[in-house]
Amino acid sequence: MFFFEWRCVMWEMKTLKDLVIIKAFVPEKIPNFVGTESMFDFVIWNLYDRIANGLKSFDLLCDNRRFYDAFLVAGNVLEVCSVLSYIKDKKTEKERLKNLNKYLARSSAGQMVKILSWDDDFHKDSAWNAYFAELKIFAPIGDCIIKKLKNGKTDKENHQEILEKLKYRDGSNADKKSLIYSNYVRPDPQGYVRAFSKTFDGLDNGNFEHMYDKYCDFKHVNIMSNGVAAETMEEDVVDWAIEIMAAVVLYLQRYGLEPVDD
Repeated sequence: MFFFEWRCVMWEMKTLKDLVIIKAFVPEKIPNFVGTESMFDFVIWNLYDRIANGLKSFDLLCDNRRFYDAFLVAGNVLEVCSVLSYIKDKKTEKERLKNLNKYLARSSAGQMVKILSWDDDFHKDSAWNAYFAELKIFAPIGDCIIKKLKNGKTDKENHQEILEKLKYRDGSNADKKSLIYSNYVRPDPQGYVRAFSKTFDGLDNGNFEHMYDKYCDFKHVNIMSNGVAAETMEEDVVDWAIEIMAAVVLYLQRYGLEPVDD
């Protein structure tokens, strides 16, 4: 009995220490972008800003014992932080730009699929304008996520052929969506988290991936629906999320972005 109580006290002390780490985190100043900066800087600083805001929300929700919401925010923070690491933590500039392009291509392809799902065709100007804006991002970099085809052509050549079918307003949205699904590698949030966990296994003790799987389970079964939100989340799950968010803070402090001079 004494040993059990001692473990509980030690666990509570660790949780309080992790909360202190989260509360004490002061993010770097976000640059004031005017549109002339590199895409790399724009993307990574916006990802950083999303993480910093997510950590604030997580802390506030925990203070108010809104643990379901806090856990869902924590899962999103971990996902965004994993993407940040995927882009910026490669050793060479060439590798970093390659991963940036892959991330942007996957993201824009995913957004195009969502827009194509709105309706059967593009008879509405709003849908076409949204799709075309994503297509402009996707067109110059989509070859970096194209699936390998054994037809003797390069990835860029195959990508250009598919673009010829994607760039027109006429035609079926279902056909365009099928082209994207069958020819390009889809976004893989779990893949980003797995890579993050593997890269910094000394930081997270392998818990990033497990926590993200739990987050996906909660998110996809609609944990906030009536009857479910009234349940009490187990304390060890709450403590787990707090521990992971503290690890994210430590990552940002050790491997985050350099401060920006005014």
